Amino acid sequence: MKQQTLSHRDIAAVTRPLALMIHSGIPVGDAMTLLAEDEQNETLRALFTQMGENADYGASVARTLEDTGRFPAYVTALLEVGERTGRTEEALTALSDYYDRRERTERRIRSALTYPLILLMLMLVVIVVLLSQVLPVFEEVYASLGGRLTGVAGGLLLLGQWLDRAMPFLCVLLALVLGF
Repeated sequence: MKQQTLSHRDIAAVTRPLALMIHSGIPVGDAMTLLAEDEQNETLRALFTQMGENADYGASVARTLEDTGRFPAYVTALLEVGERTGRTEEALTALSDYYDRRERTERRIRSALTYPLILLMLMLVVIVVLLSQVLPVFEEVYASLGGRLTGVAGGLLLLGQWLDRAMPFLCVLLALVLGF
């Protein structure tokens, strides 16, 4: 069973220090052991330990990463090309830069979408309050004058009354949606 691939941040957290250690002349197995000792995240620590053991048995860097089943094929393929051309360090640095940029881009997209969603939610709350709390006041005023709301206004009044009755359910539903 293939495990879930690492996040972009985690891939960058693996490739950047590994590139630095290879540049420093530290063997890959020792580099992985050092990274495992310093890692706080249990998942990454176990991953570094596994990769260190594979590297100690003579596996290439690309094969070491591929054997974990946690890296995309793009990562292992680029590392394989880097190893064949003698540019493993450059390949690791390029991968780190690429995944750092992807992480920043995704963060910006999430941030850019969050603000309009918050405004949309506030707008919906205002509309619900208008329909369920303010419009009935107008209905009372019309009723005291001997009339009643008809047409679109009457339909909106009925919608507001329905929303007022359904509000507990809608609040629970909204909490569940926000939770996910």
